[in-house]
Amino acid sequence: MTRRLPPVRREVVVATDPKTAFDIWTEEIGDWWPLGTHSVSGAGATVAFVDGRLVERSAEGVESVWGEVLAWEPPHRLRITWHPGRDADSLTEVEVAFTEVSEGFDGEPATLVTVTHEGWENLTHPDAARTEYGNGWPGVVRLFADAVHRRVRGATEPGEPAVWLALRHSAGPNAPADGAIFSHPDFAAHVAFLQRLRADGVLVAAGPTGDADDSGPTGAHGMTIVRAAGPAQAAELMRQARFEDQSVARGLFAVDVLRWYVQFTGESD
Repeated sequence: MTRRLPPVRREVVVATDPKTAFDIWTEEIGDWWPLGTHSVSGAGATVAFVDGRLVERSAEGVESVWGEVLAWEPPHRLRITWHPGRDADSLTEVEVAFTEVSEGFDGEPATLVTVTHEGWENLTHPDAARTEYGNGWPGVVRLFADAVHRRVRGATEPGEPAVWLALRHSAGPNAPADGAIFSHPDFAAHVAFLQRLRADGVLVAAGPTGDADDSGPTGAHGMTIVRAAGPAQAAELMRQARFEDQSVARGLFAVDVLRWYVQFTGESD
């Protein structure tokens, strides 16, 4: 019996509505897809949806079909077969879903874009293929988010003002009644999330608020300050704070994400 591998799934929140996000993914894919590294022909190629297929054309005019459209449901869903550089009998499937986020960034529309890639058992080396695409999709998704930012906000200029966010953490619905937040097993997940923010270069500061023993279940417990490079990264950090910090996802903490309009810092020009 063929072993079924779980899909690769990557998500990003972009600061626009689902229709715009869908259009940029489908109509402008040739502008933002990393063809130099993620294509059949390499640099100089183009790619576009043509007559129900995703087709790459090399600089010499040679066509390579990446996949056939299985579902085209703007602005919510796109599903295609996936076999760039391979015979159509050796295929996987990619679905891209566009879901409106009810609580967008700074009062503006936002869309959760979810890429799901599955069907690895159809390939000769399924584990290796899954690992390769698992490493490749995050970069592709980041480039898509950058393309959305350029379309919606205009090209990023050097010295564009940073976006500061304050993550205010308080006791969540599953916090212990005795207020023992910091000794709870899920608190380690919160620390791991903060360490990841630091590794990504966006963490400014984090720590508990109030007195050292102010850890009652109804009080505020901590504040985290992050500095994003622009609205696109800020929207993604909002999503991470709510869904990837497992201490929040599991209900140990609740988090409020506030835009912080910083006017002065200790940095000199």
